[in-house]
Amino acid sequence: MTGEDEHEADAAAWLATVGADTVATLAASPGSTIVPSLAQPTTGGAHALAVLEQLAGNTQHLKLGDVIGEGGMGIVHAAEQVALGRTVAAKTLKAGRRDPAAALDLLREAWVTGSLEHPNIVPVHYLTIAPDGTPSIVLKRVEGVEWSRLVRDAGEVARRFGSDDLLAWNLGILMQVLNAVRFAHHHGIIHRDLKPSNVMIGDYGEVYLLDWGIAVSLRDDGSGRLPLAVHATQLAGTPSYMAPEMLGREGRPPLSERTDVYLAGAVLYELVTGRPPHRGTNALAMIASVIASRPELPADVPPELARICEQAMHEDPARRFDSIDALRAAIQRYLAHRGSALLAARARERLAELLAQLAAPDARQEDIYRLFGACRYGFRDALAVWPENDDARRGLVQAVVAVAQSELAADRPQAAVSLLGELDEPHPLQDTARAAVQSQALRVAKLEQLGREHDVKVGTRTRMVLASGFGCAFTILPLVLEHVPASRTAGHAAHVAFAGVFIVLVGAFWWWARDSMSATLINRRMAATLMFVFVAQVAIAIGSWIGEADPFALWTANQILYFVISGMATITLETWLWPACGAYLLAFLAASHDPSTTLYGTAAANAVFSVVAVWRWRPSTLRHTADERARLGR
Repeated sequence: MTGEDEHEADAAAWLATVGADTVATLAASPGSTIVPSLAQPTTGGAHALAVLEQLAGNTQHLKLGDVIGEGGMGIVHAAEQVALGRTVAAKTLKAGRRDPAAALDLLREAWVTGSLEHPNIVPVHYLTIAPDGTPSIVLKRVEGVEWSRLVRDAGEVARRFGSDDLLAWNLGILMQVLNAVRFAHHHGIIHRDLKPSNVMIGDYGEVYLLDWGIAVSLRDDGSGRLPLAVHATQLAGTPSYMAPEMLGREGRPPLSERTDVYLAGAVLYELVTGRPPHRGTNALAMIASVIASRPELPADVPPELARICEQAMHEDPARRFDSIDALRAAIQRYLAHRGSALLAARARERLAELLAQLAAPDARQEDIYRLFGACRYGFRDALAVWPENDDARRGLVQAVVAVAQSELAADRPQAAVSLLGELDEPHPLQDTARAAVQSQALRVAKLEQLGREHDVKVGTRTRMVLASGFGCAFTILPLVLEHVPASRTAGHAAHVAFAGVFIVLVGAFWWWARDSMSATLINRRMAATLMFVFVAQVAIAIGSWIGEADPFALWTANQILYFVISGMATITLETWLWPACGAYLLAFLAASHDPSTTLYGTAAANAVFSVVAVWRWRPSTLRHTADERARLGR
């Protein structure tokens, strides 16, 4: 027999033991529920039926147990509803408070709570009246703990409910409480006593808003069962959370749904600060705090949550959220934005470190930009999650502006302009940074121009040609003249003409090499210096002519002229000219001692100048490089 045959045989044997109705249901309606039927109850079942028969006419019989709660006028017992075999909570009046007024208050609590069937409101099972007129409310028994015992206990919340984010968990509880309040408002009822101690958290996370004892109705249904808000003109509620209109002062706004909005805001205040909003060392201070309603929130409270709390707790009901729905939506938005807010908060920590680093006198740029990068990307990530995160936007602007100011102080305006350009909206500092960039560009341009003007590399070939050409001429010419007897008798006119010819030659050379000679300040000054030498020689020759001095003595006079000019050039233009300066001085001294050495000394000094100049100005290549052509504008 195969496995399938065995299974079918077992099924057939089992079907023979059940009733025909069951077989029909299996065949025709396999989706229907099969209800078992017992011809005779079991021993236990028979006992249960017997107990129920004893309760005939009294199926709501309770067995009271221990006291599980106690208030000003009421007491709550654990109880068993025998007929259903379930544990309930039975609330009745204390022995000393069994008067008609207290009885009416308890009945009204039962009527209010019983009219609100909502998952976050404890159900009322039934209401009984004792022969002496004392009412008792039988409610669902909730196993759990008051929210007030958990609201600041992160460890217990993590242990019981597995949440490591206490604020998020508390806000989740508040949202469920607001669901209950919203439902009550829909039915025209305001709670008037919202606080963590009036909220029960079940062992499995159930949330129940309790104690509707001072709740009032905004609508008169004509039954008289529900207390009306219009009649609630006396002080009522919990002072630590109380709204100003709950004091019962004349001329104040009446109770409304916005009263519960205030109380919900007061609970939110406790969630973010760890304490209720109103406090004082005496009754006067407490009531003054209620009247002022100026909640002071710590700086570390998320700005969006702080704004919600402040609006909900505004002294003027018209300035509060217009409904619990609006408050709930605002908190829901915050929860959706909370990831962005946390990113912004962490970025602000880095921003504080950045500002401290910028204030330090020995701050290093790499440390500044490391912290700047951390807070900048943190704020940007926060804005990516929630583009309307004003705190992140302000933090980003603050970070960028702080570093931009640092860059401006360090004379790096272009970096400041680049940073400020990252902002979505123009910042006033941007104009300052741009002006600094322009000012720096002008300074740099002037420095570059100054550098070009003093660049000795420009025109080296031209200066070498000039030095070698004139150097050779002034070295050879005195030696030639030494062997021409007529040179010693040449008059003043010859000396004037001699210097004039060289003035023309210098001018012609300047014109020929004007591109390179005018390209830099040093070239122009050297050319002008050379021109001045020959002009000075003309002036000396003319002066000697006028004074009828010995014309040949002009050679000695020129040597002292060359010494002075080369000395000034050594000081102002090229320090390497000092050998030539020394040579001219020696030639002058030698000629002064022995005039016969005048032309030889002149030739020798000029040769020293020529060698030094050619060596100094020798180019690395005889052709212009690309850089030189660019400087020359070719």
